[in-house]
Amino acid sequence: MVKTRVLVIEDESALRSMLADGLEQRGHQVILAHNGTDGLEIFKKEKPDIVLTDLCMPGKRGIEVLHHIKTIQPEAKVVIMTGYGSEETAIEALRGGAINYLKKPFTFRDLYKVIEKIANLKNREVNTECVREETKRVVMGNEIDRVWSVVNQLIICAENVCGPEKTQELGLGLYEIIVNAIEHGNLAITFEEKYTAIKHNTYEALLRERVSDPAYATRRVTIDYRMIPGELHYTVTDEGDGFDWQSLVDADLSRDPLAPCGRGLFLARIYLGRIEFNKKGNEVHLVTYGKGGQENHEHTAKR
Repeated sequence: MVKTRVLVIEDESALRSMLADGLEQRGHQVILAHNGTDGLEIFKKEKPDIVLTDLCMPGKRGIEVLHHIKTIQPEAKVVIMTGYGSEETAIEALRGGAINYLKKPFTFRDLYKVIEKIANLKNREVNTECVREETKRVVMGNEIDRVWSVVNQLIICAENVCGPEKTQELGLGLYEIIVNAIEHGNLAITFEEKYTAIKHNTYEALLRERVSDPAYATRRVTIDYRMIPGELHYTVTDEGDGFDWQSLVDADLSRDPLAPCGRGLFLARIYLGRIEFNKKGNEVHLVTYGKGGQENHEHTAKR
């Protein structure tokens, strides 16, 4: 597990201490700030690996902190914490460069998962500047704990097309889509089952049960990747029965855009230039564009 330096900006002292204790137990170095103004000053001096900031704080609010940090260091990795009623601001923060979010109340498991996803993004120091075009096919089983190693293979040359900041976002979007292909595709876990299991803290047990079930154990996820000048294409295909993707695409995000179910598609729609599902719903084609490409073109359609 990659250890990181995390700046926590949170005005509630009890939560601030709890977050520090939890992250330090995992081996991360934690720097604390009790408001946005102090957080920005500390960021300038310390240049932490990750910033974890609340959105709703007195004085300089989290969205302002995010904008200032991204101005100082565009590739900075900022995770926002948001509570009920601030969903629109959270979406604004994601569109403004936040790399991920935590919706209060969240568990330490949620915290570790988000922080360690981002830490794993850094663990890919390879010189790939000479690569201009590339094609790859990756076939994997249902081991969710190995998805990041696959994602790192798939984005190893992505900076050549879209730069470091968008590569971070691409990696998170790919991770969520591949996990969805495993959970909801190959393992046939419904959104209702996932929601209930998360609520009762039994989701890991549910995963183990499905992975060991002979009906699902041999299913695979296939990711086809192609890089051409100015564009990155990924097609993620699972061996499940498909799902009604149109209902998620048409869903009213203002109802609960940060809910745990539907998260993968939500993040992919934020981070990627184009998303296309096949009619069955077990294959999704993802496209992201480099500078000068169709980077503002968002499209979801059946193929």
